[in-house]
Amino acid sequence: MVPLMVGACSTGHGPRGVYMDFMRPDQRPPLVGAGAAADSLWGPAEESERADGVAESRRADLEALVRRFAPTLVLPKADHVTVKGSRYQLVPINAELVADTLQIDLIRAVPYMMHDSLDISLEDLDSDSLLALTERSLRYESEPDLLEAWYLDWMGDRPKRWWEAYGRCRTGSDSTRWGQPTVYAHPFVDPSNRIVIQYWFFYPFNDAVGNHEGDWEHINVVPTPDLADIEEIHYYFHLRSVRLPQGKYRPEIVDGTHPVVYVGGRMYNVLDFPIRWLAGEHNEGGHGTYPYPGEWESAAGLGAPESVHKADKDSTRVVPYQQFQILLMPEPSRINYRHRPEILKEWIWLLLPVRWGFPSVTSVGSELKSVDVGNRAPFGPAFNPAWNRTAPGLHYPAYHVKKLSFVRSLVEDLLQPWYYLYIFRTPRYVDDARGGLRRWELERIGLAPRSGWAERGLGSPILGVHLGLPRGDFSDGYNSSTGISLWRNFWAKLRIGAIELIGDYQKFPRDRGPDDSLPKGSLFVYPITANLVLRLPEALFRPYASIGGGLYGWESRVHVSDGEGQLVSSGWDLGWTPGVGIEYYLRPRVALDVALRYHMTGISVKGADTEEDLRFYTLWIGHYVRF
Repeated sequence: MVPLMVGACSTGHGPRGVYMDFMRPDQRPPLVGAGAAADSLWGPAEESERADGVAESRRADLEALVRRFAPTLVLPKADHVTVKGSRYQLVPINAELVADTLQIDLIRAVPYMMHDSLDISLEDLDSDSLLALTERSLRYESEPDLLEAWYLDWMGDRPKRWWEAYGRCRTGSDSTRWGQPTVYAHPFVDPSNRIVIQYWFFYPFNDAVGNHEGDWEHINVVPTPDLADIEEIHYYFHLRSVRLPQGKYRPEIVDGTHPVVYVGGRMYNVLDFPIRWLAGEHNEGGHGTYPYPGEWESAAGLGAPESVHKADKDSTRVVPYQQFQILLMPEPSRINYRHRPEILKEWIWLLLPVRWGFPSVTSVGSELKSVDVGNRAPFGPAFNPAWNRTAPGLHYPAYHVKKLSFVRSLVEDLLQPWYYLYIFRTPRYVDDARGGLRRWELERIGLAPRSGWAERGLGSPILGVHLGLPRGDFSDGYNSSTGISLWRNFWAKLRIGAIELIGDYQKFPRDRGPDDSLPKGSLFVYPITANLVLRLPEALFRPYASIGGGLYGWESRVHVSDGEGQLVSSGWDLGWTPGVGIEYYLRPRVALDVALRYHMTGISVKGADTEEDLRFYTLWIGHYVRF
């Protein structure tokens, strides 16, 4: 490697190797190979004059094919930089603009520590050196004493600096190339013998909470057998995929054969505005590919929603298919670089198992060291699990599209307080497989929670309300009780099959009489019960009934007349409780839970002048989560 070393390029990330304590520096996925039918599409590899594996007899037809189905992009609102009053939208670019300098960090295995680093200018290497580098990189093994991390670095160490660098690129001497939208088109033949075209987009960085340098995104277009129209489109975002047509949902297509792709998007969360205002981040450049604009629930990192915007009248955010530079991307395993190493001048970046950015950068989730929360640079497209594969598949499970009606969306916003950060935003799409496969099939593949005796769930009004209504003699001495979240009242239930364990507490204020002459006080009740639950079959609305009993603890506090002390008494007794309720399944695993229960115990609490037996109703409005 010594002859390949060149002068280092300053990156501003701090010490090289800072990522080594929480991720394996030598970890990389395998290069995905070509299918058995590759020759039928690309032609015999030996007929490729350029040595890229594309037979000259097929090249023109393939280039015409990928142009015929090229997409139109609608880019995110805030994914741009302003320089001297001019706005420059972040567009997918030619990857060669970033693939100029390969950086290699050398790390000792024992003792585990940073050892050295190399910077290699790929532009300055001759064909033989590129061949030696490629051969070395594709060996799927580590040295016993020295580990290597290979990556292509972007300028700056955080989104604010990335945007400054991008602004310089868009206004510098090479601004034309940086402003030219580019898409890489890669056709393949799937196991059903259909031609599938993957359109890959490269962005130099991702500014969307899970910040990372380098960003490869794509869609699949499946033409009809006669290659005249579109049969299917597969969209990919944040380790999920949507395959259209899907029931009544159809892809948006312009001019007959060109899909419209909406690029994500803004992740709404409690840190959205702070990181925009304080850190100078835009938080609107996830770059996933979506079929429609709207609010995509559970689409962003950590299950958060992602907001995808339509173009409105902002033409600067639309990249029509006619504006794209469309580059036919060959099959890496067919590139004849050993006999024609000069081809590596054009395609070495496709073959190298490198991360397209500094391995791990600071982001909202970067303190979760042991997992990738979106802040790690990706590998190139040929190392992506979706390369040469259709959706859904490895690493990209299906997102079952369901568009909520306007009224239902508004109502469910009010019923789910965790959505209040982006309340009343429509249209809203959710991942909902109900109504498709049979229930047992959904449970088997994990798209629906288990039912029957296998059901497991937790419920509470942490994001709800809880009412207590005294009855009989008890209502003569105490008033009703209203609690919100943990204030005044609370309940929690654990359901295992048809058994429900419930624990709660209820605070009833003492009735002070019409003239407030009676002393202040409160009665706290602590039921702990086990119940048998009868549930109707799984549906959007699922009623249930229960009956059970258990221990009821209580504590009475009555203020003495001088207001400087209180009389306290307490005890335990047995009680029983029937109840009815209904679960409204907002999502397959989350339900609004409304329950009415009647409590009757043998407890007698001595008050001012009377003794009251505890008889009361409770009304719970909370949420039930199944797992």
